[in-house]
Amino acid sequence: MDEVLKAMNEENARLLNESRRSDWSSTPDSDENTDSRRADQPVKRPVTSRSRGFINFVSAKQRQISDKAASKARRRGQELLQLIELDVANFSLFDLPPVKEYELYMRNFGSMNTKQAYIQTNEDNIDRDIQTEEIETKEKWCQHPPEDLKGSGGDDEETEKSVDSSGKVDSVRLTKFLQQSLQVVAILLEEDQAERNQAEVLASRSNTSFSESTISLTQPSFLADRPVLQCHFSPVQNNLLLAVHGPPSGGSCMELANKGMISLWNTNEPSRPKQILTCESQPTCCCFSPEKATLAFAGMTDGSLVVWDLREPASMHHVYRTREEEWLLRKPTYFTAGILGEENHHSPVTTVIPIVSAADSAKASVMSAKETDFGTGLSFQLASAEENAWVHLWVVAEISNPDEAGSESDLGLAPGGRVKLLKSSSCKLENPTRDVRLKSSLRAHELALSPANPSNFYVGTDSGYVYHGVRSGGKAVPRTYKGEVDAPVPVTCLDFPPFSHQCFLAGCADGSIRLHNLHLETPLVTWLNSTNGNAVQVIRWSRSRPSVFYVLDAAAKLHVWDLLKDDAAPVNTETFSQDSLCTFSLSSDHSATGMGLPNRKAQMVVSFKRGGMDVHTLSQHLVTQQVGELEEFLKYVDKVL
Repeated sequence: MDEVLKAMNEENARLLNESRRSDWSSTPDSDENTDSRRADQPVKRPVTSRSRGFINFVSAKQRQISDKAASKARRRGQELLQLIELDVANFSLFDLPPVKEYELYMRNFGSMNTKQAYIQTNEDNIDRDIQTEEIETKEKWCQHPPEDLKGSGGDDEETEKSVDSSGKVDSVRLTKFLQQSLQVVAILLEEDQAERNQAEVLASRSNTSFSESTISLTQPSFLADRPVLQCHFSPVQNNLLLAVHGPPSGGSCMELANKGMISLWNTNEPSRPKQILTCESQPTCCCFSPEKATLAFAGMTDGSLVVWDLREPASMHHVYRTREEEWLLRKPTYFTAGILGEENHHSPVTTVIPIVSAADSAKASVMSAKETDFGTGLSFQLASAEENAWVHLWVVAEISNPDEAGSESDLGLAPGGRVKLLKSSSCKLENPTRDVRLKSSLRAHELALSPANPSNFYVGTDSGYVYHGVRSGGKAVPRTYKGEVDAPVPVTCLDFPPFSHQCFLAGCADGSIRLHNLHLETPLVTWLNSTNGNAVQVIRWSRSRPSVFYVLDAAAKLHVWDLLKDDAAPVNTETFSQDSLCTFSLSSDHSATGMGLPNRKAQMVVSFKRGGMDVHTLSQHLVTQQVGELEEFLKYVDKVL
């Protein structure tokens, strides 16, 4: 077969060469020769493969392969067409019906500046004669809770008793107006009376060295024989003052003898207290809400805490009548005495204080000066300490929908009350004495918070140590602050300066005063004989000058310190001859610290055992800062450090 194919290929090549020679012989150059040849020689026909019987097997083979592949592809296509089905989808890309010019105008502009109007031709108002009598109807209405004294009424009642009903409605409006304007009118009357009586103004000038003038707060008859145990100025509205009154020494008012009393004063109105707050137990300490003075808090001897919502209407409280006038006695909005178990204190509360930083208090003071009502003062926490060395943290919560009938689950909430206390955490103070034989239960005195970081709290104890704790996270360093001599002398009072937050003062029962740095366990300075051995009861740093602080000892003497003048002893000591001094408190000074009301002088209130209270306007030399005084004070602290 190979030989046959080889022969066939040679035959095909020979025939191809002959055909090429025949083509070359027919070129134009050889036309003349060709013509001569044609004339001389006879014409010979080319020999073709067909004429000679030649078969091209290669082409046939290729055609056979192509036909076979094509038939296979056609068969595969037919099989696939049976499996594939295509759907036909029809849709319109754009459809715009013909629009007339008028319809286009009405679509764009036809509905502008138009309104629907209705008319009635009165065709349906037809009179009919009937024989039945008309039914008498009366319209009545009621509303709960009522906005006025009635809460219900009707058209006929208003026409028949128009005088009485209109009088009641007007009285309610008049009462609201008087409640809003009473404070302003009272202040104007007080100032007018002071201007007319110049003799009284001259007589009110103080004979003490630390004040330039004094005002005595006139006590009601049922508070005249109650000593004032503690005073507290509002840090934001520093014209408002809370005073905790002790039990009565006489029997002037037996009806209120078993009631605890706290009086709320506006120092611009010294003739009478603004409100009287009552409770069932004896209060020991008090404070305001940190932003605006809408809430008042107090700690009790039985370990409970009490809250008064000063925004409640007078109709929710009791009116007490004396021979001279009527007094509104406000009942607590919430008290924790209804909380059983470990949720409450079990010994007298020594301190109750809101948890707020100095920057927040300054910001609240600015907002209070610009706005009449910037907030409710409810978004904060409260810290309280008891004698048994427990510190509790509380959350002040406002109830959105108060129940006029009271709460069945919370027995401490008064009917209609909107504020309550929720305990968040507790901390038990442990005795830091290293000697196990001397370890015993601690007794806590005053609790103080760091103005720079309110998460750190400090408690004076009877072991001679100031306990340092942290509310959440971290570790308190140092854990305690002790005196130069490790002796169990009780630390009775603490206070932080509003200018430098790296130190604090501690007063002790042996009359010593300690200046501590927050980062050192031992004091920077200890003054031993400043009170002649009398226990320090109250110690407060000046709210106007960084180098001045005030000390009250058990002998009822008030000592004024100025570290820039004398860092070894007080520059002045005052003794009040008319009565024994119980306590004192200082108001904020907006010009120095940014807290409190602007354009208001710094004041000090002092209280006496017989129930009297005097408000002193501090002297200029104790209020006006010297040039570079803060830097000099910081240098003094660094020097003793």
